Amino acid sequence: MAVLSLGLEIPAFGASAAVGAATLGATRIELNALGSYSEGGLTPSIEDLKQFISASHQRPPLRIMIRPRGPPTMSSSSGASGIGERDFLYSDEEFRNMEASISAFKNTGQLDANLGDGFVFGILEEDRYGEGEDRARGQRCWVDEERCVRLVRAAQPFKCIFHRAFDEIISCDALPSDRLARPSWETGLEAIAACGIDGILTSGGLGKAIDNVEMLARIIRRAQTLQIEIIIGGGIRTVNVGEITQKLELRTRSKSVYLHSACLRGDGSENIDHEEVQGIVTRLGSTLKDAKPATQIDLLSPR
Repeated sequence: MAVLSLGLEIPAFGASAAVGAATLGATRIELNALGSYSEGGLTPSIEDLKQFISASHQRPPLRIMIRPRGPPTMSSSSGASGIGERDFLYSDEEFRNMEASISAFKNTGQLDANLGDGFVFGILEEDRYGEGEDRARGQRCWVDEERCVRLVRAAQPFKCIFHRAFDEIISCDALPSDRLARPSWETGLEAIAACGIDGILTSGGLGKAIDNVEMLARIIRRAQTLQIEIIIGGGIRTVNVGEITQKLELRTRSKSVYLHSACLRGDGSENIDHEEVQGIVTRLGSTLKDAKPATQIDLLSPR
């Protein structure tokens, strides 16, 4: 098996998939509930964790998704504007469930802080107006710092990762409203760091990572100064991983950048495609060996 020069995190849906990802050489695993891929990943069961640990002898670090529900549907959340509610906005009850889930996973005694185990979550606030069915989606959103700090404290001493909610924050910079003194993504990144969060899973904006490479370069540059790990996800596959790593100068394993790919078969199931994993590993090795700095995006260039 080829040795990765970059860390590859594989999100797995259920214990069996997590065991398979570890066997295939994932350098980190994100554990989600079985059947939750279509919703972007949800909180797994305690039994999922126990089954994975019992079946793994020398396992990679594990990150557990803490997400009580998927995005609201248009039919249930659209008001007079016809636009559905933003994801990652949680009720008080949902937030209490998130806190309780973290405590329950910690209380199993199955997690290892020294190995790098931790939790993945994302919580936003936004400007809203109107009531009931006329309540409209807010134009801008930002990190819910109070709640995130509470989850970080609940998770200690384990690491915490801010989920794809960060991509919603990035999308606010494209809105035709008054220009902010600083971009939303930059203030969001600093807020995440201030909460004590260790990393961010992002595509560099809504959509796929391959379409947001320049933004990812800016995010990586700023995150390095804040000592925050950036986990690049969103449509990373064999066909584009080489291009992404070349353009972002991801030539060596770094504590500051990871790659994230589900590597699913593409048949609608949550089964990992073994050939896809090996394809990514192979292309990473080839790309990192042959990378030419002259063709790269300069991470130190001004935004």
